[in-house]
Amino acid sequence: MKKTDEEKMFDSNAGQTGLLAKIARTFRSPISSMSGTALFIIAGSRLSFAISAAGALLWVFIISAFVNTARRGIASKVRNRMFNVILSSFSGSLYFFLLYLLNPLLAVETCFICALAPVFFAGSKFCSLIETSPADAVFQEALYEPLSLAGLTLGFSLIREPLGFATLSIPGGKRGIIELFNTQGGYSYPVQMISSSTGALFLLAYIIVISRYIDKKKDFSL
Repeated sequence: MKKTDEEKMFDSNAGQTGLLAKIARTFRSPISSMSGTALFIIAGSRLSFAISAAGALLWVFIISAFVNTARRGIASKVRNRMFNVILSSFSGSLYFFLLYLLNPLLAVETCFICALAPVFFAGSKFCSLIETSPADAVFQEALYEPLSLAGLTLGFSLIREPLGFATLSIPGGKRGIIELFNTQGGYSYPVQMISSSTGALFLLAYIIVISRYIDKKKDFSL
């Protein structure tokens, strides 16, 4: 069977290692690249936002995997990509509704972040292959992409929030978030720019350069 351009690109990324490989495998299409990068930068500004985004990603992927597995023997004629897009949008809306009931302020602050989760699902490799994946491997494949993006976002927030806001937050409390600590006075203004989107791009560039340097050193050592 002749492979599509997207499958060839995914196979070429499969041999890579390190941080760049995770980003390449996760952001494999234009839709997932744009929505995933936006979610990565916006949600990575605070740990509480990153936790909410991780929950949205896992919820959308797992619910979609469960529904598709359950309906395989019932409604095989309606298996198509449009159904999965509608399903992911519905599950994303349901996640936002549940989050609003538990934490209204955090839900309002992360409304756009939660809305990006179904968009990322629509452009994911899992969405394009969910119909042909074996039933026993669906849930395993459903966890790879959201966990990759969620892990990168959580790790990014652990760097950006302490440097940019001089604190670290988790969901909860009357204000929507609970600050685990708060350094009085914070840091200087140049360091606080890391909390902005521009600072996030600068920090991401440094991480990519360091990752490439480490990968090259590994190649030379071998």
